Amino acid sequence: MEDITTRSELKTYFETGDRPTQSQFSELIDAYVHLNEFNFGLSVQPTSETYRDYYDFYIANEIESSSAGHRIIKSLQSDNPQEIDNYFHVLGREVFYKKLYVKLIGGIDIEEHKPKIIIKRYKQRKRYKSGYIRKSGFYQEKPKDATGWNRKSEYVVTNKEMVLDIEPIHYFKPNSKIYKKFSPSGSLNRPGSFKYSIHSKPFLPLKLEVEILINGIAYRSQPVDLKIILGSAGETDAINYLVY
Repeated sequence: MEDITTRSELKTYFETGDRPTQSQFSELIDAYVHLNEFNFGLSVQPTSETYRDYYDFYIANEIESSSAGHRIIKSLQSDNPQEIDNYFHVLGREVFYKKLYVKLIGGIDIEEHKPKIIIKRYKQRKRYKSGYIRKSGFYQEKPKDATGWNRKSEYVVTNKEMVLDIEPIHYFKPNSKIYKKFSPSGSLNRPGSFKYSIHSKPFLPLKLEVEILINGIAYRSQPVDLKIILGSAGETDAINYLVY
């Protein structure tokens, strides 16, 4: 990219009493990227390869008073799962899942623009004890909150094409010992909520965006919409993604 006039120098063109020239106005315009011209974004699709890991699932003894109603821990298969205070073990099983193949679109320079993939999770409308009402919609989780659920709400991009593992099982929660009755993490139990029309599999909507820095200012691309669909038709049915 050609050298551009610094912000400090541009400001000197527009001080009180100045009469900026045509070339100085041109420098001002050229110093910024028009996002329609930059046209950056993200291509996303599930990997053809299927992966698998073993997980233990726990439910809190007192869900209403617990800060986390469930726990999901990657572990080694064992007849004696780890004991966790105030939680009871409901299930241990191997989980098959897909990862995401992601590709940056447009003239994004990894070193210059420092791209990140942002994940926004769908949340239902909820009324809190304080009286505050959260509207339904897509929200980016605070990093600390996401970490508490073994999730991440943003990923640093290191290559223009990469395989992204968001460990999709952490977007679901156990409601019983029956895997196919799991529901999206954080969802309210409402009849028919988040049931994919084919085979009635539980699902969760997500939005993925690319965030880049231009002159120190963050810009985000148009989102890619997808659903994480729980593979619940059999032991080897993988958690998959529907991009739409």
